[in-house]
Amino acid sequence: MKMKRLKTILCFFLLIFAFVFVVHADEIGYKQQSEVKLEKTVVTSTLTPKVIKEAPGALEVITAEEIRVKGAETVVQILEDAVGIDLDHVAGRGYIPQIRGLSNKRTLILIDGMRFSTGFRDTTVDLTEFPTEIIERIEIVRGPNSALYGSEAIGGVINIITKNAPKKLSESVTVRYGRNTYGEAENYIFKGSVGDTFENLGIIVSGHVNRSGEFDRDPDDNETDFDDEEKYSGLFKLNYSFADNHRFSAGVFYSDASRKGIRPKYGLKWDRNADSDRTSTFLQYNGVIKETTVMVRGYYSDFESDRSYIDIGYPYDDPKLQNKAKQQPDREDFNIKNELYQVESRASRIFAQSHLITLGLEYREEERSGKENRGEKELNESTNNRAIFLQDDFPIFDWLQVTAGIRLDDHSDFGSEVSPRLSLNYYLLDNLRLKASYGEGFRAPSLYELYVYTENTKGDVIPNPDLAPETSQSYEAGLEGEYGPFGGKIMAFRNNIDDMIYKTPTGNYRMQKQGKEDKKVLEYERCNIDEAYTQGIELEVSIAFPHHFSLAGNTVFIDSNNEDTDEDLLEVPDMKSYLRLSYDNPDIGLQANIRMNYTGKQVIAPKFKDGTQTDADSYIMWNLYTEKEIKKNFKIFAGIDNIFNKKISHTPDKGTFFYGGISVSL
Repeated sequence: MKMKRLKTILCFFLLIFAFVFVVHADEIGYKQQSEVKLEKTVVTSTLTPKVIKEAPGALEVITAEEIRVKGAETVVQILEDAVGIDLDHVAGRGYIPQIRGLSNKRTLILIDGMRFSTGFRDTTVDLTEFPTEIIERIEIVRGPNSALYGSEAIGGVINIITKNAPKKLSESVTVRYGRNTYGEAENYIFKGSVGDTFENLGIIVSGHVNRSGEFDRDPDDNETDFDDEEKYSGLFKLNYSFADNHRFSAGVFYSDASRKGIRPKYGLKWDRNADSDRTSTFLQYNGVIKETTVMVRGYYSDFESDRSYIDIGYPYDDPKLQNKAKQQPDREDFNIKNELYQVESRASRIFAQSHLITLGLEYREEERSGKENRGEKELNESTNNRAIFLQDDFPIFDWLQVTAGIRLDDHSDFGSEVSPRLSLNYYLLDNLRLKASYGEGFRAPSLYELYVYTENTKGDVIPNPDLAPETSQSYEAGLEGEYGPFGGKIMAFRNNIDDMIYKTPTGNYRMQKQGKEDKKVLEYERCNIDEAYTQGIELEVSIAFPHHFSLAGNTVFIDSNNEDTDEDLLEVPDMKSYLRLSYDNPDIGLQANIRMNYTGKQVIAPKFKDGTQTDADSYIMWNLYTEKEIKKNFKIFAGIDNIFNKKISHTPDKGTFFYGGISVSL
């Protein structure tokens, strides 16, 4: 712990030095080469468009161009490089995000500003469901955002902004093939989109097919590391402008995933077939009425999952396994359906020449039905939430911008909660800014946490219908600036969470056969812990070099604690780092980059009755991507993920993975 604090303090002073260096670079012999581009805008932080340097909070925008040159095919690969985000592998071969050490239930994921229905085993949403083909950009707002978005926005918001119809006919097709260094995990990707605008009507259609073969480094453990998988997804959007400043829009996003693999159950070998699909659809009006910008929207999202397990190990040679097989069914089937309905409206208008006031209303209903896990009873439950929020965005002086907001949520099961936020943007110099925010938030227990019993290899979890909502107080403050080819940020943060919904060991366990070894699977129960926190420092640096080279990197130090037990929170790395060296020469149509991702140590399982806990070691991943424009609108590309074939101790991986393909656009 002392070493962690020492590294944090050291990096703090190093970055202060870096800012002094940046601001006075011309005084020590460095000449300005080119201005750092800051044209990126965000809407997620205030619900109104703002240039990043003028928007409150810690922000990151990842554009379609940046996504492409990472070789990313899903949101997982996009976010693995993002500041302050860690991706957790979950049951079903999915991935979920956490921001600043706050798990997926405290990180709100949106598509075009809209929520999703809950996914498999209470994940907010599996990030592998979303292909890059549909994405225009991703906006990430770290820090307290419950004042605008309510429950689940304690740690921050990830907003996936999808493509709109182009102004003229546009078409694109990409084909990609890949496999790992062992000749397994073959991957075929076909994707494309077409869009156009006909007078007042714009339409865009995108499709994505992703097929992957299974991969298993240890065939004796009764579990495939990666399953045979087929994913199909598509986006359809249209907009109709029926008058100046008045527009209707509608759309639907659909994804379907099928996975087949091997799983251990009851110490036996089972064939697992899992099918899931997600549908999100919306209807929206945007307009300007008497100098007031108005948005009214209704949307629906559902997630359905069907899974079957079939005992494929019979007849077993081991008499003990034969007896187990006789005591268990030969087949088990599960299915669930999660639904979300929301209607919302908001209006923004400037008052007294400088106060941009935004008022919003929401109503949301969520339903869960079916049976998802062994030991679970058939469930049919629902909740609803009403909310109103108000925000004022205004300057006090030319050099001080204030954003203040407050939100009232009324939950059908847990009553009313008030969530305020105050953010300051203080311009120290034209190219140096101080940003600070304070916010409060809450999160109501999910239907899954209240009622659903879970059994998996990470641990069995008992639900708790007596859970209370958790509340939070979040602080952040930092500097950001740019000078010529340099850019940098430093942000310190702390999240205090009261009545945190957590899982604690009961002291019981079961033994599960994995190959020739027996593994101890702990039993947990849902509970509220009195106090917990995460705190840390985020560092970002970017430099544009001559001759088309650039360097960008970020580091996050995180200290987390369950104050009831004085232990680190589960699955929160103590450090995350990213470094990218890029070459981008438009004169010859060549782009290339090499990227490094470092993930620090983390606790996988807490202290058990024998006094031990399970820790995961730190690891580094190196990835490479290159692309060449052969002629206008025709490109070839190739990449390598996990160049050095790094094995991760606590999560499955495919090893070194090679891929290449072609892309055509018109």
